[in-house]
Amino acid sequence: MSPEALLERFGYLAVFLGTFLEGEAILVIAGFFAERGRLGVVAVTLIGFLGAYLGHFFWFWLGRRHGVRLLDRYPKMQRHFGKSIRMFERYGVAAIIVTQWLYGLRITCAVVVGISKISLIKFLIYEAISCMIWAIGVTALGYYFGAAVQTLLGRYEHAEKWGLLIIVLVAVALWIRHSRREKAALALEPAGPED
Repeated sequence: MSPEALLERFGYLAVFLGTFLEGEAILVIAGFFAERGRLGVVAVTLIGFLGAYLGHFFWFWLGRRHGVRLLDRYPKMQRHFGKSIRMFERYGVAAIIVTQWLYGLRITCAVVVGISKISLIKFLIYEAISCMIWAIGVTALGYYFGAAVQTLLGRYEHAEKWGLLIIVLVAVALWIRHSRREKAALALEPAGPED
């Protein structure tokens, strides 16, 4: 089911679940729907914040509770572990805010912070700041994109379809780009020891 179909059917619940699971696309589309009057922009922003915040706390808690064993269970997360560690070595706790904007590292970084000895209170504060800035920015992106579509194409039925199509195409293009980069990085990794 596409993000726009999820929003049509489940509204704010789709926003919450999408952002809990690391979903920029659903939040951009929800911002677009808010501009079109189908959802409330403040509600979308707050629910997007809450979904991201609780999702990251969940992964932080898993990292704190299960540590490195969690990385062994999820090989994809293990591949991002080195990047996440380098982010924290370079930026310290400010990496919590920086990684909110990096697709593919967000969940792994929450696990890494959970594994680290960062205090829970410090994590909760930085994560709240990070998720609020992210929710406002991504919702605004969708909202103002909707306003731009309205300005360019007018407020008629087909403008919404074109706007959603553009959002979906951009999201798919970014996902393909990310997937290709991951495959290229995997191809460059040295092979393990032979038996």
